[in-house]
Amino acid sequence: MSNRKLVVSFPPLNDSQKGYISNLAGEHGFDTVFCTDPDKLKKEVADAEILFCFNSSLITPDSSLKWVCTPSAGVDHFLDKIRGSGIILTSSSGAYGVTIAEHIVMMTLEVMRRRPDYIKLKEERKWEQNLPVRSFYGARVTFAGTGDIGNEAAVRIKGFKPACMTGVNRRGANPGNVYDRIIPLNEIDKVLPETDVLILSLPSTPETVGLLNEARLRKLPEDACIVNVGRGNVLDERALEKMLREGKLWGAALDVFEKEPLDKDSTLWDCPRLILTTHVAGNWTLPHTVEKIISLFSEDFVNYCEGKPLKQVVDIDSGYNKRQAQP
Repeated sequence: MSNRKLVVSFPPLNDSQKGYISNLAGEHGFDTVFCTDPDKLKKEVADAEILFCFNSSLITPDSSLKWVCTPSAGVDHFLDKIRGSGIILTSSSGAYGVTIAEHIVMMTLEVMRRRPDYIKLKEERKWEQNLPVRSFYGARVTFAGTGDIGNEAAVRIKGFKPACMTGVNRRGANPGNVYDRIIPLNEIDKVLPETDVLILSLPSTPETVGLLNEARLRKLPEDACIVNVGRGNVLDERALEKMLREGKLWGAALDVFEKEPLDKDSTLWDCPRLILTTHVAGNWTLPHTVEKIISLFSEDFVNYCEGKPLKQVVDIDSGYNKRQAQP
């Protein structure tokens, strides 16, 4: 047995995937332990060098860890644990674009095409053919967040021929030149009045928490649609619900919330014109997502063992991957 240890706690892995990771680790002098039991996991991590896991509570001040890779794209729950520890943190940003983009398209179309109303009509056995609907075609679509998720969604939505696609980000870049224009995050107020569909895929960072407050939400046209698949604390849920109950906005769809799981007695459950999904847009239920996560980790594992820079490193201060951290 070597004295270098990799601990992996990622439930979706099948035997073939575990074998691949174990063989790769063995080729570079690491023993691999696969474990999902919480109590056993704490013991295994005590002398591990690398941890591939979603659970940030396993990181302690006396940890022997040198590198933690999370299979999630969001890292906000890791930042305080890692800050000042000297541990390298990498994320799986880039693995979720396909599955979340498809979820965005599904949710947005359901809002615009009145899917909840048709479900209710079915339950009431009513035949109705005259409900007004909206379309991506000719719409002004704003993407707050133009990383992997926002970009994959933009590529798909572009095929619907919207009138204008605006990207909002920190860097002023236009990834893939898919957007008609780019607005800096700190100037988002300028584009909100010109937005028919607002798609949020922002991470939770000091810059984004509370970004879509009531004042900004009210800058949107009264028939705008909102979709949030990023982080719940970016959007003021109470303000959104208030506006929907007032008859403002065409509708909204939320996959993420300020508090999760959402309380059973939350009034959001029965809020009119609001579609809810239970933080499943980027789950590990699509095989492609899991394979991509493994691929990203494996590439950085080889880089780590060969003393090369890791591609998925997170900038602890900004909460973004370092390749995205510079404004």
